Amino acid sequence: MNTFNFIEEYKISTKLCNDIISYYKNSKEYKEKRQDILNSFNVYFFNSSKEKCIVSFFNELNKCAKQYVDKYNLNSSIKTSFSTNIQHYKANTGYVNLHYERSGEYPKRQLVYMLYLNTIKNGGGTEFPHQKITFNAIKGNLIIWPADFTHPHKGIIAKTKEKYIVTGWFEIV
Repeated sequence: MNTFNFIEEYKISTKLCNDIISYYKNSKEYKEKRQDILNSFNVYFFNSSKEKCIVSFFNELNKCAKQYVDKYNLNSSIKTSFSTNIQHYKANTGYVNLHYERSGEYPKRQLVYMLYLNTIKNGGGTEFPHQKITFNAIKGNLIIWPADFTHPHKGIIAKTKEKYIVTGWFEIV
């Protein structure tokens, strides 16, 4: 019996997390408030960015992705999606709907990545009910998991503290 849940956790430096939050706060070009089910403030960044902290993020992400691909012997080539986003949720908001990341609109999504940019002691994590796993929001923790229906997940509201995450996808090439 296979006991893999295909959810892996990696560590990114807290300095890089701080740099990404600063990038978010100072960004004006790609910032938008999502009034839909996300109820978040997002800043988008792109693979071609020359911003030092974004280049560093992709370098670190690629190291983690290589470990993931090697562990599970993935034989499909993957690449990051065109854009990645930094999401900021005010206290007592979040995306609590159970969902998965691949859909008819996004059929190439193979894997999801999410980096917690700040630590939240009461809530703020992510729950995977089918796998019976909950991740706490700990600054620098990066999670990678399959984008398909096998891994529905939902955010856990941080009642008293704002939450910052980076989220994006790896697509099949």
